[in-house]
Amino acid sequence: MPTFHDPLADTAEASEAMRGLAHASRVFDDPADTYTVFGDLAATMRSLRQVLDQLAATHLAHRDRAHHDDGDHLAGDRSALAAADELHQAGTLLEQAHDRLDAAFSHSGRIAWHPAPVTGLDHETPTPATTATAGALRLTVWSDTPVGEHQRYAYRITDTTTGQELEGRDLFTGAGQPVDPDHAIRDLAIFLSAAGEARQYALDDPDSEPEHAGLFPEWAGEAARTNADALTELTEPTEQTAPAEASRPERRWISVVFLQGEEADQVLDVIDRDGNAAAIEHLKGWDYGEETTQAALANGYVYDKPPTRALDRVVTGKDGYTLTYNPFAGHVSLLREHHTPPADALEDPAVVTAREAIAGIGTPTPEPEARQAASVRSRRAPDPSWFEHPGVAAVKQSRGLSL
Repeated sequence: MPTFHDPLADTAEASEAMRGLAHASRVFDDPADTYTVFGDLAATMRSLRQVLDQLAATHLAHRDRAHHDDGDHLAGDRSALAAADELHQAGTLLEQAHDRLDAAFSHSGRIAWHPAPVTGLDHETPTPATTATAGALRLTVWSDTPVGEHQRYAYRITDTTTGQELEGRDLFTGAGQPVDPDHAIRDLAIFLSAAGEARQYALDDPDSEPEHAGLFPEWAGEAARTNADALTELTEPTEQTAPAEASRPERRWISVVFLQGEEADQVLDVIDRDGNAAAIEHLKGWDYGEETTQAALANGYVYDKPPTRALDRVVTGKDGYTLTYNPFAGHVSLLREHHTPPADALEDPAVVTAREAIAGIGTPTPEPEARQAASVRSRRAPDPSWFEHPGVAAVKQSRGLSL
């Protein structure tokens, strides 16, 4: 375990861990697992760059103690300066390597790793499994081995018209999300819908290269296109409210702050050094109470559940705050619970659901005060990619099927 205060012990542990990774990464049973390794390596390289800068700073700060073996202080001083310069040069090269790794990370994220070819159709489906029908398509999912904080699902897509089948095991939940086969079915239907739309776009414009054309084999994209309406029905979650719960306030989350870049790195350092609770207390400084609430409502930053991306980590704190962060992508956000009676929510034009905000339906025109509050903290607004069309957003943010 890291000590966070003993550089000698932590360096030895890091060296041993990298030696183990070099041995373990010789073979990947599932190429989709490389995406998680990419994220961890990116975070490691950022930390290594910081270490190099700190080593250089130490050489410069203690030049008065630098001597050669023969006691020559001037020679020792020159060696300290040279070492610091070389460390800075190494840091610069490492930053370039990090950029290359980040580019490779991005390219890898566009890959949909198809399963190994199925040799026959007499294989058995593990139990329990969840099956849904979308026109001529039959979708089946079942829980597979978890990967870190993500629940993995295996799946089978069957075209009952032609008998063609496709199996995979690269469908993942968000970080920390519970096992929910019905949600996995919806996700799979979303991915297929995106493939069907790409197939239709390719037919309408033969010279185009649709972004999601490679999600599935061509026959699956064609089947998704011809069963588009049925798939759309599967992408809509079933919402049922028990009579006893109808009068309860509806629980939602509003965005308090979203940080990325250097500001997010500072909070990630707080998490590493002092823990999640300290980070939540730090981010609560961006919460201006009712002013923050009204700005979030006016801009549609209201969610039925905290929005997460692949590899995001979710922490529920006190007083209704939820922290989400991603040390690999370098972003941090804080959300606060917002309870609204359903009847009042329907009558209040300033309140929109997350689904309406995404679709651009019913979004109110901010009042002058709300517009001003939103402008003050516009740089802290959540990533706009969270407000895309549901299918496209799921395709870009889920890293199970790397869409």
